[in-house]
Amino acid sequence: MMHHGRFHRALVKVLSALCAVLFAALVLDVLWGVFTRQVLNDQPAWTDELARFLLVWLALLGGVLAYADDRHLGVDVLVSRLDPAAQRIALLVSHLGVFGFSLAVLVAGGVELFVSRWEAGQMMSALDIRKAWFYLVLPLAGSLITLMAGGKVIRSLKSFGERGEAR
Repeated sequence: MMHHGRFHRALVKVLSALCAVLFAALVLDVLWGVFTRQVLNDQPAWTDELARFLLVWLALLGGVLAYADDRHLGVDVLVSRLDPAAQRIALLVSHLGVFGFSLAVLVAGGVELFVSRWEAGQMMSALDIRKAWFYLVLPLAGSLITLMAGGKVIRSLKSFGERGEAR
């Protein structure tokens, strides 16, 4: 089994590269859409649909990256005033909440949404692909966040035997 540190770094590296590609594709798509609308006066319908697709995938996979490196939005005004033991408990509760939410909503709900859209045969009108592909990012991102949250829960539990703050 791969050491957590190496796995984490490899996952972040792959996700960073994927997000960079998605972002570049999004920028090119939007620029092409603006050019064809403003200059050629004939914007292809697929540019808007592709931009939505790429933006949703970029946002969710970017959220995975943010959580992986503890860069997600957080309000620590109250937690920072707690003693170190209470901070470790708050951190553990936070990671458990993320674990539960990502597993129940993103993974379970995302799989259900993906399967139902696949079975319904719904298509994205301009891109002419199954709409299920649009929703696949939910269980994908949810699985990655669940995996990371599980690791953070384990590290938080181990920190109770250590002194100082846990991360």
